[in-house]
Amino acid sequence: MRRRDVRAVAEVAGWWAGLLVLWLMLISTVDVLETAIGAVAALLGAVSAYVARRAVTG
Repeated sequence: MRRRDVRAVAEVAGWWAGLLVLWLMLISTVDVLETAIGAVAALLGAVSAYVARRAVTG
């Protein structure tokens, strides 16, 4: 795996973890379904943040 790929995976993973923690802090009841939905939503947000940053910085 190239260094650029490792950095991209690390950046998306960082965004995903942060967004998932935020999701879990903001919901009132933590159960399996809410966690799964939060994980998917956080992944979408993480990929979007990565793509947006790449578009801005080139």
